[in-house]
Amino acid sequence: MQDAKEIGRSPMPSVDKALRAVMELAEAGVDGLALADLADRLSVNRSSLHATLRALRHRHFVDQDRATGHYVLGSSLLAAANLYYRNFDLRGALRPVLVRLAAELNEVFHLAILDGTDLLYLEKVESRRPIQPGTSIGHRLPALTTALGRAIVAATCRDIEDFRARFAGHLEPRTAAAPRTLDEEWVEIERAQRLGHARDVEHNIEGLTAVAVALRLNGSPAAAVSIVTLTPDFQASGEEYFANLLRERLAASLPAQLELETPRGEI
Repeated sequence: MQDAKEIGRSPMPSVDKALRAVMELAEAGVDGLALADLADRLSVNRSSLHATLRALRHRHFVDQDRATGHYVLGSSLLAAANLYYRNFDLRGALRPVLVRLAAELNEVFHLAILDGTDLLYLEKVESRRPIQPGTSIGHRLPALTTALGRAIVAATCRDIEDFRARFAGHLEPRTAAAPRTLDEEWVEIERAQRLGHARDVEHNIEGLTAVAVALRLNGSPAAAVSIVTLTPDFQASGEEYFANLLRERLAASLPAQLELETPRGEI
């Protein structure tokens, strides 16, 4: 927390006090704080703080529990956060990164989100090599058996029961190499959870292999990015090479709002 002495350095101490009060209430959690306790934490006058809290309550940034009288965070903060992240432009934020990676590595890159049981492709950056995954921006594809879908599902589903409930009847194998049952598909998804990346080795298109990582927005699974290469190149360089390459390049370039899914094997 900010030291009380720093209040005087703010261009607008009254606004600074309101913001500090909000941060203290966020730290206090659902139980909130009494006026006296909050004033003590902020080292400010109680009557002055009471006026600040009244202003915050007027716009529902702060509420007061009727039973305890404690002040707690209000609904406007959650609403503002939801509006911000709902309108966050994933494609706009990530396209420059993917364009740069495609130019440097000469592979195909995708950005997709999970829409129900389908993938919705938000971005595709082509390679100069003959890599043809048959995708396009706005294209939909059943999520399972793809590296992109597995990455997002691995970040979203808690366990195999959750997975079965969501995807029963939605496994559509597209090549002879693809899993034929949900149990077989779960093996790949559980592996993705452990390693922090997903793969599809000719499970979607014969001759092509993809590696994907999931991205979190505000802590929640939001999308996945994949690198698609020719299977002989994948076999020559190895899965770890492509997975590390993707994670390292993205980690160095992601906007502050996004973060890579953490491998559960490292927790």
